[in-house]
Amino acid sequence: MAVLVVLAFVGISLGLFYYSRVRKPGVRGSCLQHRGEVTTTILGLLFREGFSRKTVNWKTRGSETLLTLRAGRGEIPRIFRSLSRALAHRYPDLTLRRFASNTIRVYCGHRLTHQLFFIMPVRAPGPPPPPPAAVRHPVPGKKNIRVAIVIDDIGFDPEMARELMNLPVPVTLSIFPFASHAREIAREAIKRHHVILMHLPMEPDGYPGRGKDPGPGALFVRMSPGEIRRQLITDLNRIPEVCGINNHMGSRFTCDSKGMRVVMKVLKERGKIFLDSRTTAKSVGYALAKELGVPTAKRDVFMDNVRDVRKIRKQLDHLIALAKKRGSAIGIGHPHRATLLALRKALPHYQKEGIDFVYITTLVR
Repeated sequence: MAVLVVLAFVGISLGLFYYSRVRKPGVRGSCLQHRGEVTTTILGLLFREGFSRKTVNWKTRGSETLLTLRAGRGEIPRIFRSLSRALAHRYPDLTLRRFASNTIRVYCGHRLTHQLFFIMPVRAPGPPPPPPAAVRHPVPGKKNIRVAIVIDDIGFDPEMARELMNLPVPVTLSIFPFASHAREIAREAIKRHHVILMHLPMEPDGYPGRGKDPGPGALFVRMSPGEIRRQLITDLNRIPEVCGINNHMGSRFTCDSKGMRVVMKVLKERGKIFLDSRTTAKSVGYALAKELGVPTAKRDVFMDNVRDVRKIRKQLDHLIALAKKRGSAIGIGHPHRATLLALRKALPHYQKEGIDFVYITTLVR
């Protein structure tokens, strides 16, 4: 009899331990089995934090739920902490991560299930910047063969930007709006009378796959026209001196007529140009810019898809050949050491051939 009592006591103790320790009250198990509840929990917390249906939009695309919120930058850390506390104890295999400056990502195990994208308030735009200096124009009576070189991905390496500005011909720098040294480089470029573009991140095909995130300040197909407008104005206000934009990535967004039409309207209001980087042959950017009266041009050659000086030189030769055939051409490169070396070596040769290197503003129509 005593043995039975002991066994019963042990069984009851183990059961109590399991439910009090292993199966804590409120723990829901796998977050993949309760994705809808996770979404409801996130929305409930946001509404308790003062958000409303007017400031939060959400939709599910495949296995991922996308939430777009209007919030101040200082609110993001607080929301991140609140979400972590609210979700961690209920879903042990769920983790939250900050991405860039305006995105919170929710992972179930290794799978991305939710993204919270914060749109920052827009500052009132100041007066439009003066027209860019040092813009070259065709010489009357001379057959000008004009080439514009644009260097993308500027904003992280001031010394490389400085070396590019020191080249003996005009080079248009295209600067990421939220890069760590964007403002510093822009100020120096304008002080030295260089023309600068904004390298505007846009959604690529395959997003949100690995290596497909365009980065902070990006425009996405999922955004409403109002959200696209607000984000673009926020980006432009970061570097108001730019003469216009060209797209970073964007193989999906530049094919979306609705979103690109909003972009063109903002550019026209602000007196900016649009250079279509042509990351996809299906881009509607150039045609829409023409239709809406935005000065525009499109890229002819990517110069440095391979970071090899000799191969970059071959691409430069191809760019010059196109210019000789058509009268002008536009090449896009990146701030690689190999690109800088290839330009330094090739430019004197092209100048002897009478090639007129110009800023991108000269070739827009």
